[in-house]
Order: sequence, then structure tokens, then C-alpha cells
Amino acid sequence: MADSEQCPRCGKELVVHGSFSTRGVRFGFRPEELRLFSLSLQFPEVPVSAAAAACASCGLVWAQLDAAALRQKLHDLGNEDVRRRLGLPDCE
Repeated sequence: MADSEQCPRCGKELVVHGSFSTRGVRFGFRPEELRLFSLSLQFPEVPVSAAAAACASCGLVWAQLDAAALRQKLHDLGNEDVRRRLGLPDCE
């Protein structure tokens, strides 16, 4: 991923790629840059609200999640590269 990728809404260069996942009735965003092995009882997904928007011209789809919850998840479970790139303190 390019380090200079900007958010289309706020313009900041703190974009994290991932995928949407469903665990039973839970819908969430799972960041790609998680550590492979982590002893944690928490789920890797960050809950996403059911509301979403899409562009009928280009196909971009967006939703919203709690940014603080995403940062905490990446702090706890993120790999060293994503923690450094986002300025999150080391958790080791």
C-alpha cells in the first residue's frame, strides 16, 4: 500500500485497507495489517454501522466506524509496520 494514500473524506494519509466480515450477526471491518499470531480474546473486527453510502458513477462504497476503536484494535493487534505508520505507540 502506498504511504501517501489519502482519505477521500478528510484528506488525511491514515488509510488502512481491510475487508468487511460477518461473524454470525456481527458486521465489521477487519484490517489487513494484523499480526499473524496474537494471543488475544478480542475479535479482530471493528464493528461497522449498518448505514452505508455508494457512488452510482464509480462504485465507491463507504460506511462509518468508531475511529478510536479502530486505532485501539490496531494498537492491540496491528503489526509493527501499521503501528509505526499510524504513529501508534509500541505495545510490547
